[in-house]
Amino acid sequence: MKQRPLAGNRTTAFAANSDWLMPLFVVLLVPFLAGCATPIGTRKVGVRETYEKINLTAIRGNAYSDASAQVLHRYFLEDRFEKEPEKTIEILHDKACDDDRRDLLFTLSELTYLTAGKARSGSGATAVQKARRFYLASAVYAYFYLLGERGGDPPDPFDRRFRVACDLYNTALAQALNLREEGTTEGELVTALPVGTLFLEIRRDWFPHELDTFTAFVPADELSVYGLTVRDRHPGLGAPFIAVGKKTADRPVVRMIPGTVFLRVEGDIRDLRQGARGRVELYSSYERQIVTVNDRKVPLESDLSAQLAHQLDQPFLWQLGRMQFLKGAVAKSGIYPVQPYSPGRIPVVFVHGTFSSPVWWAEMFNTLRSDPLLWEKYQFWFYLYDSSKSIILSAADFRESLATMVATIDPEGKDSALTEMVVIGHSQGGLLTKLTAVELGDTIIRATTQKGLADLDLNDDERAMVERYLTYSPLPFVSRVVFISTPHRGSYLATGYIRQLVKKIITLPGDVLERTVSLSRTATKMGMTGIEGSTQVRTSLDGMSPNSPGWLALAEIPLGPGIAGHSIIAIDGDDEPPDGGDGVVKYTSAHVDYVESEFIVRSGHSCQGHPLVIEEVRRILLEHLASLARS
Repeated sequence: MKQRPLAGNRTTAFAANSDWLMPLFVVLLVPFLAGCATPIGTRKVGVRETYEKINLTAIRGNAYSDASAQVLHRYFLEDRFEKEPEKTIEILHDKACDDDRRDLLFTLSELTYLTAGKARSGSGATAVQKARRFYLASAVYAYFYLLGERGGDPPDPFDRRFRVACDLYNTALAQALNLREEGTTEGELVTALPVGTLFLEIRRDWFPHELDTFTAFVPADELSVYGLTVRDRHPGLGAPFIAVGKKTADRPVVRMIPGTVFLRVEGDIRDLRQGARGRVELYSSYERQIVTVNDRKVPLESDLSAQLAHQLDQPFLWQLGRMQFLKGAVAKSGIYPVQPYSPGRIPVVFVHGTFSSPVWWAEMFNTLRSDPLLWEKYQFWFYLYDSSKSIILSAADFRESLATMVATIDPEGKDSALTEMVVIGHSQGGLLTKLTAVELGDTIIRATTQKGLADLDLNDDERAMVERYLTYSPLPFVSRVVFISTPHRGSYLATGYIRQLVKKIITLPGDVLERTVSLSRTATKMGMTGIEGSTQVRTSLDGMSPNSPGWLALAEIPLGPGIAGHSIIAIDGDDEPPDGGDGVVKYTSAHVDYVESEFIVRSGHSCQGHPLVIEEVRRILLEHLASLARS
């Protein structure tokens, strides 16, 4: 007789037969119980972490960007790139030959850049050569992405990939080329790439310097700049470099030329396996700022501050002001343009003060030059002189140097920009500046002799000397002057004791000493007051004495017709004009009534680098342009 199964047995049987259902039940139930643990969602991390991930690239970190990750994922190549980067690059290269989507070119540029970095971490010449091949490939792929005609419209400049590709091109190119070695190569340079070959031609048409006169070509991207507030870097394509000249016995200051190297590649990615052609073009940053590629204007990347800072990183330059003052003519006096003559640009001439040199204008010059409009409209010159010699000698030399410079660069007088020159002088340099812009006649002679020039008993040589050094007319090409901390009525530090002490420690060059003694003898014969005996050496401090009748008379002479003037006066402390001074020059000495503007800055005497002084000079230069536009 059969027994019927009990109900409990039936439940037990079900449980036994349904053990396999439990894991499935748990899997289905956990998401509902967990609440936030979804397969897709968000996690709050903050803006900084989010943008760190968004901006992660091969340049900013040792990883590729999200944009390249998308391309690798598209072809299921993420793991393969980690294991076989070179093979992965070859696979993507071949796909890019058939698929004209530009994102492939961007990814190839970034991945080859990463691979180059890993190769460079190796040792030996083989590792270096391999790294350079991959860096060059990165620049080539970036060029095709940015400027290639294949793939439809060019990339949008707002696209992050566009900005990253510019950096990849620039930095990869800087690390791929050895200009000192390859720039002197004649003929064609054959370079193997990870995939394909590039036949390169070196073109130096726009870099007017022989490369064998330089000892090194330093990539500006490898340099950190200190001591300058503004890094004057103009964005664009190309690798900025600094060409470092040779140091010789007759050239103690090493010249350095800023430039940009630009790689131009013909065809597209499909030409590389058969051997594509390219051109390495060298440009002087002073000569060229734009190139044309496929009828598109492309700005060249340049870094003028890196060149300036590298140039000034020479101790000799910082000792020059002291040596020029104490010994004279350590370096040749004269006009030193920062860049080759640029027709159509107005010269701005900086004149340093006592115990100084042009290096002290670096902060002002670098900041002003970084302004795009000022860079376009002006060219900057510096006057170097031995600041211990008599001011009237320095003034005559300065005037003659300016006249010679203008006549040399524009002998036919065709460049009207040269006739709108702006001269900016600090301290003693301000006195030299004024003497380019006034009609003296015989004012100083009358103030010191109580006679006119015609009434003096002088021979022809003596009269010619007096006319050269004491009877100035405005230079026809100076149209605006700026005085900074200028002692128009002398400096209260130029006391008799200080002047005598300086005479004991300085050494004037023979020609300067001869001119000084001749002038002193003639001055004594003329009966000029305040002049020591005929054998007494006179220095610039004698001219800046607050008791000098000639210079006190000069202070009251206005600027010549049509010449605009501006004063920048430093007051170190809380005094209000007419009280106060800068530690060297009192306000009452620096103030004159015949300028268009007077600007007070709370600073010591050496205020050329003060940001408010620089901004005031910028305002003046812009006003100069506006006045020319109105005339």
